[in-house]
Amino acid sequence: MDAIKPLGYILGLPLRVFLNQVAVEFRNREIELTFEQFVMLRLIDSNSDLIQQDIANHLQKDKSLIVRQMNSLIEKQYVVRLANREDKRKKNLLLTPKGTKMMNQITELTIEVSNKLLAEVDNKDYEAFRRVLNKIQENGGSVEQFLNDKSK
Repeated sequence: MDAIKPLGYILGLPLRVFLNQVAVEFRNREIELTFEQFVMLRLIDSNSDLIQQDIANHLQKDKSLIVRQMNSLIEKQYVVRLANREDKRKKNLLLTPKGTKMMNQITELTIEVSNKLLAEVDNKDYEAFRRVLNKIQENGGSVEQFLNDKSK
């Protein structure tokens, strides 16, 4: 009988396989972004009031790391910073048309990779997998809850 493997190991390996496949496709298509930068583009696209601190909180990353990544996205003309209407010290992040086009291209690419990796998984197993992942997230609390608990 196999020893029970830790949850981090069980979750980490498939994630690494997915990220490696995405990285290969990024290189093949000459996309000069990281998967994390793609996630940032998605977050920015989903919320027009987003600031860099929000991204740092969501990704549970140090703000200085996010600033460097964001500066790279701005330099590549995927994102712009605009003054917040209510608080001039804050800068909202918005996708440029070039950023939207890149985000859509990478979204299609990640769907292709997902479909490839899930090719032999039937719908029943996939739905069970999703339920288990959702239960793990519920049991661990949301990212926002984790961050609030951490600051206490």
